[in-house]
Amino acid sequence: MDEAVALVVAAPVVALALWAVAFVGGFANGQARAAVAAELAAQAAVQAGGPGAADSAERVALGATLSACVRTSAALAHTDAGQSAAVTVVCEVPGPLPGPLPGNRACVTGYAQSRPAASAHVRVACP
Repeated sequence: MDEAVALVVAAPVVALALWAVAFVGGFANGQARAAVAAELAAQAAVQAGGPGAADSAERVALGATLSACVRTSAALAHTDAGQSAAVTVVCEVPGPLPGPLPGNRACVTGYAQSRPAASAHVRVACP
């Protein structure tokens, strides 16, 4: 095979491999940030309590995922008057190309309670 032909054949393969590495790294970062954001948002909702719980959870989730997600949404799944809360965070993960790729989302539900103080998270199916 001629060197020029080999270069033409190899260039798209190398480009695809680099794209895949960047996408997988970005997706893993988005998932990790969404997990942390879900727990922090649930803790903020417990502390805020009452009608401000959803707003507080949304602000905390957005701040925790700002550098890893193109778009972040947080939904208060459960709250119990400052005692416990569950928050679902959806993070749209960017690809290495400009703009997000459709359907590439990381979804995590975080749970927190005040007494005894505990928090956890679990990955969930995206809506």
